[in-house]
Amino acid sequence: MAQPREQDRQATAKRSRSAKAGAARSASSGQFLRVHADDDVTEIPVSKLRYGRIVNKSRVLGKVIAGYADAAAKAKRTGKAYVITYVVTPDGKAQAMAEAPAETPAEDSLDAAVARAKARGATKAAEILKGPDMLTARDFGPLIGASHETVNTKRKRHEVLGLEGATRGVKYPRWQVTDAGLPLPGLPKLFEILGEQPWTVFRFLKTPHAELGGKTALDVLRTGRVDAIDTVVGVAKNQAAGAFS
Repeated sequence: MAQPREQDRQATAKRSRSAKAGAARSASSGQFLRVHADDDVTEIPVSKLRYGRIVNKSRVLGKVIAGYADAAAKAKRTGKAYVITYVVTPDGKAQAMAEAPAETPAEDSLDAAVARAKARGATKAAEILKGPDMLTARDFGPLIGASHETVNTKRKRHEVLGLEGATRGVKYPRWQVTDAGLPLPGLPKLFEILGEQPWTVFRFLKTPHAELGGKTALDVLRTGRVDAIDTVVGVAKNQAAGAFS
């Protein structure tokens, strides 16, 4: 192979000195670092503060960049993500401790299980809302002597329970109307205690509780007993505090 001419060597050296000087000036001003590979130059943005931390760590940076380049090549070749773990010591040294393909979440992972549970919940909610005791505001209003506009206002005030599913529209359970034609007592307080979530209130009302002798909160509230609200509210507070019945 022919040796480069003297002027070519001098020109190459001049370019190299010029590039390195430019890199130092630009980096010290907080613009970028330059990484050289023969005549190829890549600029890496870096803040002035970070530059001060790495200015004398060229060998460490070289190892980190080389590790990244190797992992990137493997990822591209295999089509899989790679994880590199580095240990950085107080004196600024860095050592790659592990390199391995990133784990793909298994089908039965927590995320997948949560997704399936949400899907089951949406399906169950749709089934509930299709029930014959689930009414529109227009059908529910006459049961309590109110217009559908007033029903909607009462729902926003948590004076009546309205449930929404994946489809449009709100449904109102018929069973929340007492024999006296009034909304179920104690609803605003239950909403306040249970996080103002309609479906949470629904489940609380329809679930048997040991503290209520195995009865549901709905059954107790519909008795009309003087202490019914206080009793049910106490159970709700226990549930909200984590003492599930």
